[in-house]
Amino acid sequence: MAERYFVKVFASDKRELLQLQKFDMDLFQPTARVRDNDAVIEGLLTLAQAEQLVQSGYRVLVEEASDKRSRARDVVELEQWLQERRKAR
Repeated sequence: MAERYFVKVFASDKRELLQLQKFDMDLFQPTARVRDNDAVIEGLLTLAQAEQLVQSGYRVLVEEASDKRSRARDVVELEQWLQERRKAR
């Protein structure tokens, strides 16, 4: 599987932003913002997908590889977590 990157995709307006749906890519709809004549949405794309959007007239800012952002790795039972919180008080 190709490496994916966190990106910001810029569109010229809301209509162009909505047209991103046709690409069926991993774009985070809650991050979509429209200001004046500028629109942006964040996503997680391969470089090939980013290139496809650029060729279609969008601007794409590649921020960082997905494996660079840390994720929570420790899993704790709720009761154990509550006990630790009580001790910390």
